[in-house]
Amino acid sequence: MEKLKALVTATLSEKGLQELQEIMDVEYHDWQKQKRPFTQEELKKLSNGKDVIIVEMCEVHREVIESNDQLKIIGCCRGLRGDDPTIDIAASSERNIPILFTPGRNLNSVAEFTIFLTLGVMRKVRPAINWLYDKQWKEWLDFYTTFRTGEICGRTVGLMGFGNIGKRVSVLFNAFGAKVIAYDPFVTDPEVYKQYNVEQVDVETLFRESDIVSLHMNVSEDTKSFVDGRLIGMMKPTAFLINSARAAIVERESLYKALKEKKIAGYATDVYHKEPCCPDTEPLLLLDNVFGTPHLGGTSDEVIKNHTEMMISDLKKLLNKEKPQFVLNPQVLDAFFKKEL
Repeated sequence: MEKLKALVTATLSEKGLQELQEIMDVEYHDWQKQKRPFTQEELKKLSNGKDVIIVEMCEVHREVIESNDQLKIIGCCRGLRGDDPTIDIAASSERNIPILFTPGRNLNSVAEFTIFLTLGVMRKVRPAINWLYDKQWKEWLDFYTTFRTGEICGRTVGLMGFGNIGKRVSVLFNAFGAKVIAYDPFVTDPEVYKQYNVEQVDVETLFRESDIVSLHMNVSEDTKSFVDGRLIGMMKPTAFLINSARAAIVERESLYKALKEKKIAGYATDVYHKEPCCPDTEPLLLLDNVFGTPHLGGTSDEVIKNHTEMMISDLKKLLNKEKPQFVLNPQVLDAFFKKEL
């Protein structure tokens, strides 16, 4: 059987790319090499005559799909939702083109980074680094009196969201010796929480009792500005808010006011309402009780390894007319399997 022709703009591991080249005729254009995703016009030209398109940060709109009569499979090396605009699901499904995706590729990366953010804001890492590089360390014991901080051990950590990342974060916080509580309206079985040594609570209890509130929610119309002035106002003045999810979950003005007035101890974030940003465009970064990083949570080498392995595994299943593990539009599979590849 003749190999399928594939356009790949996703970043793949070297080993994975070689494995893919064994089963497909691959044209590889890593989007990171040009430091930006390809435009729709560029994708139309590159994907012409290809059977498979595999992207990561590039979007695939209807115009790309309809421009290629040969297209059979689309893969996206990211986690997607049913309402995600990255891939035109309707246009793909009309042609019975399955959309493969890689949920959980950055699960551990984001979970570990959440711990880093927590330690960063609690242990005053940003002002301490500035203090060191500004040559303010004059006497040996100055650090001992200047940067008195707290530990995670023994504190109560509240997780807003108990999906895959929330569960992994709970394991890490438990390892630090914290008491972990969680709220998730979509995870209602108490046994799920017990398996992770986590106490299930309502949202008000979580904000009132937590020393650390960590956000792990998807953004939707229901969750935009979910963490508003009312909930922030319930937090202890010694509590920290951690955001490795999405900025839109938090009502920005209420958060800024609480931080400015020291109503809460601090905020650590890897995400912003508008990206890219800097202190000139994001006032939160000017506050001394904010620890910010430039969206680094999912940037580990292991993320690339994970999504490469997940994508190739499901591509092989499709080629063998087996149901893939992660397909966004499973309703097209019966018709797809009847096609000649």
